[in-house]
Amino acid sequence: MPATIVVGGQYGSEGKGKVAALVAQRSDHPWLVRCGGPNSGHTVTVGGRDVILRQVPCSTDPTKPTFCLAAGCAIDVEVLLREVDLLGIEKQRILIDPRAIIITEEDREVERLKLKGIASTCSGTGAALIRRMARDPGTVLAAHSDALRKRCRVEPVAPMLHDGLHRGADVIVEGTQGFGLSLLHGFDYPFVTSRDTTASAFAAEVGLSPRLISNIVMVIRTFPIRVGGSSGPFPNEITWDEIASASGAPLSVPELTSVTKKVRRVAKFDLEAVRIACEYNRPSSLAVMGLDRLDYLNTGVLELAKLTPLARGFLNRLETVTGVPVTLVGTGFSTHETIKISPELNETALAHA
Repeated sequence: MPATIVVGGQYGSEGKGKVAALVAQRSDHPWLVRCGGPNSGHTVTVGGRDVILRQVPCSTDPTKPTFCLAAGCAIDVEVLLREVDLLGIEKQRILIDPRAIIITEEDREVERLKLKGIASTCSGTGAALIRRMARDPGTVLAAHSDALRKRCRVEPVAPMLHDGLHRGADVIVEGTQGFGLSLLHGFDYPFVTSRDTTASAFAAEVGLSPRLISNIVMVIRTFPIRVGGSSGPFPNEITWDEIASASGAPLSVPELTSVTKKVRRVAKFDLEAVRIACEYNRPSSLAVMGLDRLDYLNTGVLELAKLTPLARGFLNRLETVTGVPVTLVGTGFSTHETIKISPELNETALAHA
């Protein structure tokens, strides 16, 4: 089975962890691969409670997958091992590429001193990547970490994925952040992240040829969000109170960033920005989160036919402009508050919305 990549189409926090976990449910023994570093957290529902994961790939059932951190990853050892303990992952099921870089306290301190002006999470991820690119002799790789070797399998990830794909394994690559934050293609440099955040970049970080990728799922929100503070321009920015009022929600419920716990900025949906993200990533399908934010009556709805006309019209317009089918929609914060749309339903129900 060829690989799937889950990528963000806006400014991050679109729900990639949730979507990656739902995609993984199709397989009894998936290979889940995480890109990026601990500067972004992905939320997934495990055993009835929400868990924020900054390093380990997301899964609703952590007993089934083989978890992988790719060569392109930046690793905070303490964060990673805490998540391994939290999910109860045995050593044989957590695979770390020896060429992944280890984040040091020095990396975190560099970011605290230099990157506050662009709303960095100061996790040390960017500084660690700079150290690696500079071929700094003080660079520490996963291969040199006794703590990781004691608790994880430190072995090259790409060859194992190549072999697994050859044998029909289900490989799901969980990208990080969003297209609008791409170092190379983002909209507002320098208010971007420290890496390219496109589907092709994630394939390269993992070591997969584009010919091995069969599915690209791009995740977007009805109202895009980005971190608070001085995080750069944000067209059509609004308030959480305005969203509550327009949707008919009884209360305004702001969202906080997973890592820094700051109130996220929020904006009106930008269809043209999503169309551009589709051009760069060429997704095979879209996952749309936040239909409950669009209309409160959609909260917790689990059937396509029960979505409000506003929601179905939104999805239909999105498909028409992008040319990409919507195959997954979210109607609440929980991972399980989602509707999976089959191709047949997609062509009938949405077309007549």
